Amino acid sequence: MIDPSAEKKARVAAFRRRLGKVQVPIALGMTLVWMLLFNGFQWRWESLGLFVLGFLVSVTIMLVFPLPPIVPGFRFHPLSLAHMLVHILGKMFTASFRVTAWTLSPGEVHSSVIGLRMRTQSDLMMVCTAIASSIIPGTVVVEVTRDEWMLYLHVLGASDEKGIEEARADVMRLERLIVRALGTREDIDMLEAAHPSGKERG
Repeated sequence: MIDPSAEKKARVAAFRRRLGKVQVPIALGMTLVWMLLFNGFQWRWESLGLFVLGFLVSVTIMLVFPLPPIVPGFRFHPLSLAHMLVHILGKMFTASFRVTAWTLSPGEVHSSVIGLRMRTQSDLMMVCTAIASSIIPGTVVVEVTRDEWMLYLHVLGASDEKGIEEARADVMRLERLIVRALGTREDIDMLEAAHPSGKERG
């Protein structure tokens, strides 16, 4: 006869093992996608609830359908991470006003599709750069080519060569901040090798 207490302990132990396999960075990435789907990146209290709900849904999905570990994964650098978050929030804030001004202004608003090559050959860094670019108003990712590590974006307001270069420099700076905040040592070395000065235009 099976001891009910032993069976319960076995189920609890199995749940803990599965819970321990939840990859928090991946859950956060899925939460960002959730926020994008439900237009959660707005200055309202409901956005906090959407974030919490999205994270819980992400964890539940990972518990039901466990994912293989991502190697090498993220490396968190606290100061660079704070710098990255402040930069993204600032860009979201200023871009919101800019897009609103374009919407209310008479006349046609021009845009362009720009392409740029990632300086790090990392799937995670490319995905993070694409997501971060998409949450900034006025910018939408239209295509990603992993073979050539190219990112193509539709940028509102980039109507001339100067605007295109500024948009490209913004995305390159975003990539640099993300790599230095979340990248491995190899990612950072690859970034610095591609741009020794560590600075982008704009």
